[in-house]
Amino acid sequence: MLERSMTRSTFGKQLFRHGGCQEEIANSKIDLESARLLTLSCAQAMDQYGAAKARDQIAMIKVAVPRLTLQVVDRAVQVFGGAGVSGDFILARALAGLRTLRIADGPDAVHMRTLALLEIKKTLANKSKL
Repeated sequence: MLERSMTRSTFGKQLFRHGGCQEEIANSKIDLESARLLTLSCAQAMDQYGAAKARDQIAMIKVAVPRLTLQVVDRAVQVFGGAGVSGDFILARALAGLRTLRIADGPDAVHMRTLALLEIKKTLANKSKL
């Protein structure tokens, strides 16, 4: 996305010089870093406590990482324009692959339900301790 924004121009300016493109670059950096940190946090929880006790973190990354990555790829497609959905670049395949990933291990709704039920269970357990 960054490299492409430096080679394409609209309205007499390179794309990366437009505020809208800069915002897309910044949002993409935020999304990628968020996905990376969620993944590292989940891996640490799995290492320390085992997969069974890290179920909430696992559910979160199964939803968040494909969602965040899909948003980044979609932004890149915008920067690439029509070429972003052609076979000339990997972006069209990445869009299809990431969308498929969001259902490969169960739809997002299943993981979100798991996460919600685990959070409800923790809250109820904490309330009963009072």
